[in-house]
Amino acid sequence: MANDYDGAACLAQCLAQSPPDRYDPARNCFRHDGDYCLWWLYRVCFRRAPGESVIRTQLGHIQLYKQGYTEHGLASPYTYLIENFAEIEALVRELPQVQVVTARLTFSGLVSTGETSLPGRGTGIIPEREEVLNTLETIVAGVPLTRQSTLQGVIGHELRKALGVKPGDFLTMLTTTVDGALNGLNFQLIGVGQTDLLEYDSVFVKLPLPEVQALLNTQGVERIVLLLEHTDQTAAVAAHLQTRFAALGMPLELKTWEEMAHFYRRVVILYHGIFRVIKVIIAFIVFFSIANTMTMSITERVREIGTLRAMGTKRQGILQLFLLEGFCIGIAGSCLGVLSGVLTAWIINVSGGITIPPPPGMSRGYISLILIVPGVIAYAVLSTVLVAGLSSLLPVLSAVRLQVVEALRHT
Repeated sequence: MANDYDGAACLAQCLAQSPPDRYDPARNCFRHDGDYCLWWLYRVCFRRAPGESVIRTQLGHIQLYKQGYTEHGLASPYTYLIENFAEIEALVRELPQVQVVTARLTFSGLVSTGETSLPGRGTGIIPEREEVLNTLETIVAGVPLTRQSTLQGVIGHELRKALGVKPGDFLTMLTTTVDGALNGLNFQLIGVGQTDLLEYDSVFVKLPLPEVQALLNTQGVERIVLLLEHTDQTAAVAAHLQTRFAALGMPLELKTWEEMAHFYRRVVILYHGIFRVIKVIIAFIVFFSIANTMTMSITERVREIGTLRAMGTKRQGILQLFLLEGFCIGIAGSCLGVLSGVLTAWIINVSGGITIPPPPGMSRGYISLILIVPGVIAYAVLSTVLVAGLSSLLPVLSAVRLQVVEALRHT
């Protein structure tokens, strides 16, 4: 019940690194240029964008409920209504991280035109606050609810098509009150909304909160929704509120958007597994590629190694020389990959992004933009340099074990 319709559109954003196949300081620069630009296509899209889609369409960052709602609210939701919304709102607004505090009251019922009746999921909202929170819902016909809206409502695009109505028509919402009595509300359809989810668009009905409270014969609200200034503040604000509510003895519980977004979490887990496999595969490709490059380099320079040994250079010095060469390959490749990747991302974003068709179960596609994350760039550079250094180790060890006489006679 805490999350009736959760979901998200995955937004592909890939970022990593692109080591060239060959770099030999001063002498072997870019002998195999650009073979590993594929590495730049590795890293991952969707944690922030789909999360924001979930937050900005239905869930907000944090939702507050009466104690026991998440465990028993599905069976008897009206038993767990919050009656002191104004008091809680004043308490929450003391936090500077909170941008919007709004209340919702949901119910199930029948939406009727007089000739056709369909099941609907009604929600009482505070229109001016939902407008700030629900920025990813599009009004495709008519106008949205406002502070002045009275006996007016907005329904989902798919529900409108099924009912065969248009803005200006009148509908009736039938449901039961908190006491179990049958009640109805006549309202004028003023807008048709569309989100990313077909299932949600097929049932949702939005009405002003006071009219839904009158329809259900209650002054309470089902949940309080918080929108924060930044998503990364969610955990800290949730922990602070839990401590504050416990100290004041308020019988409230809360859930963060990640706890409620079940579909989103499953998508994140799936893609993390996929990209983990890709990461291992690319690491092996880079490892063996650089190892092959270093082996070729050492084979071509065996007599040079013998000359250095004959002149008194210790094995440790030669080992350091070739390890340095391997690290130079990694540094050059990672820097080239990051620069080319950032440039590619910038070109894609400036050109308007990548148009993604609607995934299964969604009503519309979306525009995919590439998110450049400094932490991912740092990980890409460090991992490439590390893999390059390790892949140089085996051929270097074979080089330093050569006898001086054998190395000088090598052709």
